[in-house]
Amino acid sequence: MFARRTSRLIATAVLVAALTGGALAGCSGEGATSTCSTTGCTITFERNVTNAKISILGVEVQLVSANQDSVTLKVAGQEVTVQRGDGVSVGDFTVKINEITDSQVVVQVDRGGN
Repeated sequence: MFARRTSRLIATAVLVAALTGGALAGCSGEGATSTCSTTGCTITFERNVTNAKISILGVEVQLVSANQDSVTLKVAGQEVTVQRGDGVSVGDFTVKINEITDSQVVVQVDRGGN
């Protein structure tokens, strides 16, 4: 009886954690961190890290280069240059540059490109 109740409590706790934590999750990569939902991620790349990259939504996103007006990224192996404030489609994703500073680049990657 006790084992059955404990199993149910554990299963309930796992389900609650999955349902509440699955809506917004964060992860980190090499020189990058992200905050993700089920449809997109906001990635913050550190500019002083060589080959800053992170794996999100099943793809790898790497910061190739950045200047004050544009950012070059490699998204799922495809290199793309995005102007500040603009968005571009890369495969099944839309990539937008939110912010470019001396120390970091903030990128939004959402499902639903082409």
